[in-house]
Amino acid sequence: MNSHGLAHRSIRTRAWWVWVLVSLALFLSLIPSTQAGGVSVTRAATELREGALWLDADARLELFKDQSDALQNGVALLFAWDVVIEQDRGWWGTREIATDAWRARIEYHALSQLYRVLWSSSGGESLEPESYTSLAAAVDNLSHPRGLWLAPASALPMPGSYRGRARLRLVHDSLPLPIRPRAFFASSWQLTSEWYLWAF
Repeated sequence: MNSHGLAHRSIRTRAWWVWVLVSLALFLSLIPSTQAGGVSVTRAATELREGALWLDADARLELFKDQSDALQNGVALLFAWDVVIEQDRGWWGTREIATDAWRARIEYHALSQLYRVLWSSSGGESLEPESYTSLAAAVDNLSHPRGLWLAPASALPMPGSYRGRARLRLVHDSLPLPIRPRAFFASSWQLTSEWYLWAF
């Protein structure tokens, strides 16, 4: 075989190995991480009082090492409580009731060595920021919201049959651009719960 043929064969061999390595890396990125972590909503309940509909909820949220490392390096994490309320109108189908969406932002301040949780809603409401000495305490705050304003009572004509669904998720679009590609594909960044359903 002449030198040109050997060179061509060498190039094909290298290309094959590159393809194998890239495929292996992609396969490994899809394997669930052995680190602790995950999210699931375990309870959600609504109550009509003081002229409004309020939400209490509970979730199990455990961050992966990727998120705790990101926080330590100054990256804030934004989580969203998505809530949908529907009225069952029998033959007329269902009617979706507009509700506020709530978000909780976790920040780590290296100077004070404190974690802060800041709550805000799509309607412009906010809760008093809370500071914690541990990440576990900060995560506990956003995992167990109490008294989140959802909608005015007038939006729910009574009597009626209603159902709700809620989920907790990490908002990927809020992450810095260098982190987003990994966050969209790595299993350790897929922090979105299933929808939790209830009726009232």
